[in-house]
Amino acid sequence: MNKINTSSLSKICGFAMTVLLLSHVLSHVLSHAQDTNATTWEQILTEKKIVQQDSSYLVITEQYAAYAQQQAPVVAHPIIKSITIIENNEPIIDIKLMQNKRINMLPDAPSKQVFVGPMYNSGLPSASKMRLGIWQKLERVLANLDNLAESFGYKPGKISIKVFEGLRDIETQKKLFMNKFDEIKRNNPSMSDDMIESETAKWVSPFKNNIPVHATGAAVDIRLWNDETNDFVDLGPFGVIWGTNKEAQTFSENLSDHQKFNRLYLLMATAKAGLVNYAYEYWHYSAGDRYAVYWQEKNDAKRCACYGLIQ
Repeated sequence: MNKINTSSLSKICGFAMTVLLLSHVLSHVLSHAQDTNATTWEQILTEKKIVQQDSSYLVITEQYAAYAQQQAPVVAHPIIKSITIIENNEPIIDIKLMQNKRINMLPDAPSKQVFVGPMYNSGLPSASKMRLGIWQKLERVLANLDNLAESFGYKPGKISIKVFEGLRDIETQKKLFMNKFDEIKRNNPSMSDDMIESETAKWVSPFKNNIPVHATGAAVDIRLWNDETNDFVDLGPFGVIWGTNKEAQTFSENLSDHQKFNRLYLLMATAKAGLVNYAYEYWHYSAGDRYAVYWQEKNDAKRCACYGLIQ
């Protein structure tokens, strides 16, 4: 008789326990599917403790705790900008050349214009490009989505990743920032420019005295696609560049149980792959940049990003 490796047995048991816990919560959530906000994020993440069985998911609970206490830093917070960057010169890849049928770009807009809407990719020539390490993590995300699929009510092999945008040039970043600045100013005429700039920085990374993460090739904006139903997985409204999105923040309570559970599905798959979510945009993930390093390295002295500005 073949001997069973104890380490393998432990992993199998751990996975089985995670599946059991997830199935229990799924049953609870589906029983309230018709009741919006029947389950809070606090209940999902704390009472059910479903993400506390694996240290890979620690970043999820830490981000939620910071967000709930209104202490989650924005992408260009001084503590984020203070982190050192030592460029590792990792190459850039183009998704269109990687030939992965389940990780691909959202379609081009018929007009070929940029930023037409959430159904299309950004339209920039650089949109399909990113650092090699980010691409490799997306491949692991796909495997994690398959491993978690049944626990979240989906079939393995049927959930794909659609990319809105990866690499973005500085000039485009400036235009997006100023457009959002003007939008907030129109809607809040009594706010000072400093207050408006601070609010804008939640949604679009500043270009002044800052290195926007999209401009490093370290970030990717993604949506999930259900190949079985031929539709997007419902994670709530996508994007903030076309107007106000009250559900953009990852842990927004203005979501149905189904939407929260779908977000948890994506959060777990990405966290396990080493990608970090931006707490103010549920679709934005990165690694190797200063924001991700802030969450992944607890020792201030050891924090160091490896991706710098791409000229």
